[in-house]
Amino acid sequence: MRVMVIIKATPESEAGQMPSTELLTAMGQYNEQLVKAGIMQGGDGLSRVRQAFE
Repeated sequence: MRVMVIIKATPESEAGQMPSTELLTAMGQYNEQLVKAGIMQGGDGLSRVRQAFE
């Protein structure tokens, strides 16, 4: 089964600001735990959607 995690946007994320180093480190450690437990099989991101009427 594949799941998608969606996080609510913030004014900072909408402005293109990166999360703090602390948050990125915590997310990386959590992902490592999921991989070691055999839960996480991949971390693919979404690709950009092209405008239908370019």
